[in-house]
Amino acid sequence: MDEQETNSVEDRPRVLVVHGSGRAGGLGDRLVGEVVAELERRRAEHRLQDLLADGFDPVLRLDPDQRHAPACSAEDDPLVHHYQQEVRWAEALVLVHPVWWFAPPAIMKGWVDRVLVEDVALAHRPGRSPRPLLADRRALLVQTFNTRRMIDRWAFRGAAEGFWRRGALGSCGVRLAGRVALYGVEDLTPKRLETECARLRAAVANLVG
Repeated sequence: MDEQETNSVEDRPRVLVVHGSGRAGGLGDRLVGEVVAELERRRAEHRLQDLLADGFDPVLRLDPDQRHAPACSAEDDPLVHHYQQEVRWAEALVLVHPVWWFAPPAIMKGWVDRVLVEDVALAHRPGRSPRPLLADRRALLVQTFNTRRMIDRWAFRGAAEGFWRRGALGSCGVRLAGRVALYGVEDLTPKRLETECARLRAAVANLVG
């Protein structure tokens, strides 16, 4: 590797891939594999959080006097603490999940509830909007739908994307830099899958530069 290529690799962001599906062995596994392979091909430092495989508990439980979820210690929950530390470490996120009821599955929503918390993703201020703590990050969103694009965009006004763009990511200061949406996946042919995977690889390449 020459000096120019070395500098190029060092300039690439640290990438955290989060896979949030309630089912193992599905299309999401293939897409995550494509993401990781492209990151490796581009020599981008990366880590993977596979929520289902890791046994992640998505239920947020607060004490009666708690208004917001705090950062988690290793003693309280080692896995959640590890996830939070990796969010702090990351410079870019790749979020992969199916869309159920035009929203992320419970396991992915629980990741937002339990990981993107006080002192990790934002800082609450009395009488003011929370201060975002991840303002220098960017994200690629990868979503799969059984429905058609028209239903998502027109009937539901892009709610599945809006949850992230205007809600979870926007509140934390993360810029949604790209989105790959696969519609009508129940009718996905091998040929179209290859086309979609090529589009995904291009989006990952664009994310890391």
